[in-house]
Amino acid sequence: MSRLIFWITTSFALLFLAVPLLLVLPLAFNDSSFLNYPMEGFSLRWFEEALISGRWPHYFFNSLKVAFGAMIVGLLIGGLAATGVMLTGRFMQIVLSALFVSPLVVPSIVLGVAFTYSYSRIGLAGNYFGLVIAHAVLGVPLVFLSIMTSLRGLDPDLDLAAASLGASRAHRFWHVTLPLATPGFLAGGLLAFITSFDEVVVALFLASPESTTLPVALFSGLRDRLDPTVVVVALLLSVLSLALLWLLSRLQHLGGHTSA
Repeated sequence: MSRLIFWITTSFALLFLAVPLLLVLPLAFNDSSFLNYPMEGFSLRWFEEALISGRWPHYFFNSLKVAFGAMIVGLLIGGLAATGVMLTGRFMQIVLSALFVSPLVVPSIVLGVAFTYSYSRIGLAGNYFGLVIAHAVLGVPLVFLSIMTSLRGLDPDLDLAAASLGASRAHRFWHVTLPLATPGFLAGGLLAFITSFDEVVVALFLASPESTTLPVALFSGLRDRLDPTVVVVALLLSVLSLALLWLLSRLQHLGGHTSA
């Protein structure tokens, strides 16, 4: 009975999420300039408009640059934090872990206002570096949790064995810990990339016309001028999201095998 309830609730949840997409996304192939049913014909001209003629590629590459920068900064900060926290006692691990994941419980609009106020004082408003730092702050907790989970799954005797052979702490990290925890680092980096690429609230406060990201452009398109190019971009982002989720599941599967 419990299995039946599980499959029924899961099916309803999937339908609730998938049906709106299945209704809207076919309009990307509509020949009309308006989002209407029934479709007037089949056309790929909106894909050409989105991928070649319009400014969407500019917004897409802006998002890529910011997301890659946020991923690198998030990996550096989150990786170092997770590695350092693992060397502390249990009580300090709880306290420090709570501090590092605290940005997850702060509303995005509060962070956006805070970043806007602070950036206006130090001259970082409206540039790529400011967006990268803000998005990295949002991604660091996910990187931290992913790497902490991976490090906790490692056998501590491996590090002790390397230490007994005279290996320094840095040597043990690079040649013992990091290769075994690589899936956790990769999954954390991917989560930081996805978080940055999909972020819209903080970017609305910080992005300038030159540094406008794809989610901000999509939000503006939905608000100001709704045409099929918005649906095309949403369709392409859905495909990209599915590919990233598949990659993330493979990394988690690989991490489970590594820990075992």
